[in-house]
Amino acid sequence: MLNKIYEKIKNYIINNRYFLLFLICFVIILNIKTPYIVTAPGGIIPLSDRITINDKEIKSNYYTTYVKVVEGKVAGVLASFIFPNWDLQKYEKYSGDVDLKYNDLNKIEKLLMDAGNNQAIITALKKASIKYERVNNKLVVYYKHEGYVNDLKIGDVINYCNDSKISNIDDLHKCIDKSSDNVKLNILRNGKIKNIKTNLYDVDDQKIIGISLINVFDVKSKYNINIKSLKSESGSSGSFMTALTIYSELVNLKIPKGMKIAGTGTIEEDEKVGKIDGIKYKLLGSEKKKVDVFFVPSENYNEAIKVKKKYHLKLKIVKVETIDDAINYLNKLK
Repeated sequence: MLNKIYEKIKNYIINNRYFLLFLICFVIILNIKTPYIVTAPGGIIPLSDRITINDKEIKSNYYTTYVKVVEGKVAGVLASFIFPNWDLQKYEKYSGDVDLKYNDLNKIEKLLMDAGNNQAIITALKKASIKYERVNNKLVVYYKHEGYVNDLKIGDVINYCNDSKISNIDDLHKCIDKSSDNVKLNILRNGKIKNIKTNLYDVDDQKIIGISLINVFDVKSKYNINIKSLKSESGSSGSFMTALTIYSELVNLKIPKGMKIAGTGTIEEDEKVGKIDGIKYKLLGSEKKKVDVFFVPSENYNEAIKVKKKYHLKLKIVKVETIDDAINYLNKLK
């Protein structure tokens, strides 16, 4: 029986060898990387699917938006010539660093998303006058600058510097300032503790390692607020809408039934809504999903209006400089 199956497979391969060879070469070519990234219209994500408060799902008509990003392999590049509004751009322009690997870029965006989510929770609690505290502070490497040699990697958590406990950037600065040519770092990488020694560099009369760091922490309050995300999601541009959604739930701010409210923008410590990239793709994705109102950062407003006119979009674009602008608009709807 096995011999018959083997003979059939062998004969099929022999009879179709040229086609199979072509197919293998075609697949290999499609997966060749190019120095490009493909960006395309995304869609909307219901924040009711992402946020729980005290382990209960919330009910809201708020949505965050996203841009579809395709790694610039040959297949993606070819698709950009077929599908409308799929655009090519140089990878170095998209990432800001031609030497930054695509996987490392995703790690950075994940870290920024976590930080943005925590800032969203803090903003919502502050606006609702609810007490909170930051706990489980961690200092994480999120970028390595060119020209500096060290054994650190993006995503490393710095626990100790020369045996001193590190909880924030100030702690690390104090340790570095007391050191001479190098420092010993105790780090957490992929769940494992490592000890490394790294050189210090003098730049503008200041000692540095050549990395950028971000504080990651949890937020503790009388409300247990959790924000879920998919593996494919990253970036901090959804933090403004996340903050608005949590605040609305905490104070029971209602919007007209059936109305879809979407938007984009980071949320900063001073409650300002920060500028984002890819506004065209987010607006086109929102229009397709029949969004009624789209909140846009003030710095993106002119670009958003141009996109609306060019593509004859029906959704209403509302400019917001701070979260209060969005809250005031929603209160008027109410």
